Amino acid sequence: MSRTGAWSFATVGGRVRVAPDEIRVRRGVADALRGVPRALAAGRIPPTLREVGWSGVGAALALGGLVPNLLWNDVGALGAGDILVAGVGLLAAVGGVAVEVARRQRVAIPLDAVDHVAFEAEELVVVYDGDGEADGDGEADENREALRPRDDEERADAAVALRLRGVDLRGIDDDERVSRTVVDAPETEFVR
Repeated sequence: MSRTGAWSFATVGGRVRVAPDEIRVRRGVADALRGVPRALAAGRIPPTLREVGWSGVGAALALGGLVPNLLWNDVGALGAGDILVAGVGLLAAVGGVAVEVARRQRVAIPLDAVDHVAFEAEELVVVYDGDGEADGDGEADENREALRPRDDEERADAAVALRLRGVDLRGIDDDERVSRTVVDAPETEFVR
């Protein structure tokens, strides 16, 4: 526990603090970029690259059209339209990544809104109430925040911190990476 009264654990994209009243997810730009090679090596598309989208495809195609002219030193054949299209596509792709990183940098989830935390294969999924308003079928919106602990030790630390704050943990019974002490501990209640 830190001086602020919050337990924390490291994730691939930053740090998570489990405070007395909320779960604070903080992702850094360097951490987000550091997670890109790990995700690609694991065969996943990282969220930051997903935001590149069609603008990135357009930029790649436009730049790909410029490469033959540059390889054969036919720079005079490059038109202003070619450069403009490539530049706008590249700017849109970089802007999409920057917006995604900024949007996902900090998330604060009140503990009283957390329904449960599911311990899945490699991720912890925090399921919490949305804005509290019912949608068309009369149920309140649920939000999900996926967290990927850096290693097994951080996963175990997350289970301890969340259990001590009274969060309902699901999927830890068969999880060998979580301590039996946490699994067998009695349920606690969130004190408001």
